[in-house]
Amino acid sequence: MTILPRTIRGLSILSAAVSGLVILILGAAAILISHHEIEAQMDHRIEREMDALLDFHASNGAAQLAQVVRARDGATTGGTGYLADTGGDGRMMLYALADAEGRRIAGHLIPKMPADGWSEFLPIRHPDGSKGEAQALSRRLPDGGQLVIAADRSALHRSDDRILFVVMIGLGVILLTGTISTIAFGRLVRRRLVLISGTAQGIIEGDYARRVPVDGSGSEFDRISTILNQMLGRIEELMGSLRQVSSDLAHDMRTPLGRIRQDMERLATATNEPGTSRSAERAMVDIDALLDLFAGLLGVSEVRGFAARKRFVGLRLDEVVTDVVDAYRPAFDDDGRGLTVDLQAVEVQGDAQLLKRAVANLLENILAHAGEGASATLSLQQDEGRAILCVADNGPGVPEKDQEKIFERLVRLDPSRSKGGHGLGLSMVRAIVHAHHGRVSAKSPTRGLTIMLQFPIANIGRIASGGSERG
Repeated sequence: MTILPRTIRGLSILSAAVSGLVILILGAAAILISHHEIEAQMDHRIEREMDALLDFHASNGAAQLAQVVRARDGATTGGTGYLADTGGDGRMMLYALADAEGRRIAGHLIPKMPADGWSEFLPIRHPDGSKGEAQALSRRLPDGGQLVIAADRSALHRSDDRILFVVMIGLGVILLTGTISTIAFGRLVRRRLVLISGTAQGIIEGDYARRVPVDGSGSEFDRISTILNQMLGRIEELMGSLRQVSSDLAHDMRTPLGRIRQDMERLATATNEPGTSRSAERAMVDIDALLDLFAGLLGVSEVRGFAARKRFVGLRLDEVVTDVVDAYRPAFDDDGRGLTVDLQAVEVQGDAQLLKRAVANLLENILAHAGEGASATLSLQQDEGRAILCVADNGPGVPEKDQEKIFERLVRLDPSRSKGGHGLGLSMVRAIVHAHHGRVSAKSPTRGLTIMLQFPIANIGRIASGGSERG
């Protein structure tokens, strides 16, 4: 099991998230590095200032040092000891000087002198009364006094804030552009994959003339599409050759079989021997079955070639079904079978004769294989832009493992093959449905078999007499 996404949308989101994470890491690294460098510069400046003032104290004494501290501490801040921002000389240094008893001599840095050494976050008081922090260094003087030099950390905080602001702006821009680019890339890939999958679906449905579109860009998709089209061309050529051989064989066999049947018919008429006459009649029955088989194979091959699509026109599928039901109702009545229809007016693009043949084959299948007294129910409705025709019976049904197999050519589920037919009826139904850009499926509920035909809808209406016909 993998945690990585496998869809284009998921990969796009992951790519944008990774880009954002990288920007965050780089921004955090930039803030840390700049923070460390600025802090090191502040420390270096404080140390240099401390060394200079200690040398001055050693040479001139505490009184002169106090004058220097007062001058530096209040030169740009009116004696507050705090430089709210960089002054005219660019300084941000703060000072405090105390005698051996801890009394403040000069500087207004802090209310309380810190301990010797470095103070990372020394509290200070701003001129407006607000509090702040400073980086401070405290040293004891030879006479017992104490000198404190500090750098306001406000500059460091402002620098961190500015870098963080730039990083966040950059992160937002990169996330926005990354998201837009990944979405655009995902749509491009998805659009090309949809074209490829659409072509593949057409091939699955038997339209071997379908090809993957090529936009001429020379991209990887174009190269793959070209290779696929070459493969599809080869498949179409092989399938065409196979259909041609089958058609030619069936066509060529019909002529000699027809002559043999005529000879058998003349023999049965001319002979005076009953045994010879019966043998000739049986031979004629077998020849008729072979001729029917070849006619069925030729019909299936013709429909699977999709030449019939050139004859497609807009027609009412409910009217087509009604015509077939009217023709078969006497046969169902004679056998004591029920035939019920519930049809919604639906218009499709198709060939009326082929659609009638498909419905007739389904009713013939019920009469021949659904068992004694099995009834039929036909329903036609539209759902999500498709016409759905269901033909159901209440016979013994078909095992689930054979529900796809029954649509193959020459397949008969009767092991003894004692019943009539050649196993071409449902194969013809599937070929006709595929020629109409439709789908066919079979299922057996608790009892019986239901065959569902789905066609694209051209227009939807209601039957003027109320929307359904029942019988």
